[in-house]
Amino acid sequence: MGTGPVVAIVAVAVVVAVLIVFTRRRADLRESEESSYQKGLDALIAGDREAALKHLALTVREDPRNVDAYVKLGNLLRERGQTKQAIQIHRELLVKRRLPAGVRSEVAKNLALDYAEARRWADVIRQVRELPRGERSDERMLALARDAYEAVGDFDRAIARHRDILKSGKSEEPSLGVYRAHAAVLALERGDSVRARSEFQTALKEDPAAAVASLYLGDIAAGAGDLERATGYWMKLVADRPDCAHLVFDRLEKAYYELGDFGRMMSIYQDVAAKAPTSVHTHRGLSRMLERKGDIEGAIEAAREAVKHEGDTLAGHRQLVDVLVRSERFEEAARAAEELLSARALAGDEHPCPACGRRREKPGWRCPHCGAWTDAC
Repeated sequence: MGTGPVVAIVAVAVVVAVLIVFTRRRADLRESEESSYQKGLDALIAGDREAALKHLALTVREDPRNVDAYVKLGNLLRERGQTKQAIQIHRELLVKRRLPAGVRSEVAKNLALDYAEARRWADVIRQVRELPRGERSDERMLALARDAYEAVGDFDRAIARHRDILKSGKSEEPSLGVYRAHAAVLALERGDSVRARSEFQTALKEDPAAAVASLYLGDIAAGAGDLERATGYWMKLVADRPDCAHLVFDRLEKAYYELGDFGRMMSIYQDVAAKAPTSVHTHRGLSRMLERKGDIEGAIEAAREAVKHEGDTLAGHRQLVDVLVRSERFEEAARAAEELLSARALAGDEHPCPACGRRREKPGWRCPHCGAWTDAC
């Protein structure tokens, strides 16, 4: 055999060896990539966000073509509050990749969520508008657009998006009347009392669950110096929702005092106590009224009734201690104070948000901290 065939055989053998090594390395790399990706998915399913983040980050370094790993990595970063990095990942996928239509829409939705987490509301609106029409009707995107319009003060569009959400028939979102009342509170915070008054009035017609709108309508009237109209609105809340009456007791006391009809509060407290016998604030107010009339025993009895129904507030205990001290019944006051100090109580009279536990500074239908919908009372 000549040297030519030998050289050829050797060359072929070298090429085959190189191909085998290269193929094995590719197989090993592919196995490593699949392993990292699968570990990331498994960690997500198990709820181990830290492990998922580590494995998905490794996956995208080893295989930049794995779009799903990028998407999930961006979502995890958003959950961790690293919105800048999440936005960068999702935006680059849209700009630099040719993605199938369905994948592109999903990435765009996640980018909208990133913007919302970063409170970049104008970008949320733009991003949702760029979605295909069918994707914009996704309830999650409708809610996102509603919240964005709400944040920028475009209440007409916010209310329209909420109406669209309700049309799906599947939503657990509040009624249109309740949402309208919520939007009216936000308009009032922006100083637009005319818009707020109109929305509150419409909300009351649409849904009795928006009854607390009467409180704000009374506040608007009182701010304009019309106490007669204000007390009318506040008394409407008392009549419609006795369990919410405590929200307007202080307002009514002040207004009737200024109107020279302070004695009317006695009958109001007695009437509400009959309709809502477990209302701590009602018995507390009745106790104050009875004490002013000189009926100390009646005041103490009403205060003890407030304590009986007290849950996580100290209003009843405080009233009982106060009336006992003012009537110079110090030993009883000391015992009541001891009960007060040992009671399991929160730091104020308002109930915390059931979702996040933080306190609401004023009555409303949605927690300003976490966005959960709550009972305005």
